[in-house]
Amino acid sequence: MKGVKRFIYHLYMFATEGIFIGLAISIICNYLSRNSIYLPSDPSFTSKFSNSLDAFTVSVILWAVTGALFGFGSFIFSISQWSLLKKTIVNFFTYYLGFVPLALLAGWVPLNLINLSKFTVVFILIYIIIWYCSYHKAVKDVKSINQKIKEK
Repeated sequence: MKGVKRFIYHLYMFATEGIFIGLAISIICNYLSRNSIYLPSDPSFTSKFSNSLDAFTVSVILWAVTGALFGFGSFIFSISQWSLLKKTIVNFFTYYLGFVPLALLAGWVPLNLINLSKFTVVFILIYIIIWYCSYHKAVKDVKSINQKIKEK
């Protein structure tokens, strides 16, 4: 039962973070596009719905699922038996294979080879940048901890 409660807690937290980030990005995009009417996603996505409330509801669901995907995917790095390389590869493919269908459903990426290729390149670049920054932060933290141990 404790494991179920923990899972539900994490699901709620990750979904909430995904909704918050998705909403923030959509608001920023609307301001940058100078829209006079709020659109939760690309017009090609919202036009598939009979009203804007349905488009918004589906967007919130997609943002929640995205948050859950990235949140639970981060747990891959807590598997202590795996090497950093294995964790990185499994994490990358978990994120990529989970996020591509969500991006296609949300209309962020049109389903054609050119746009999917561009999306893939951007995804890889962003992943590498985030991984690099996270890795160097972890190295810095380990050095700091080791320094504190030596001082004792």
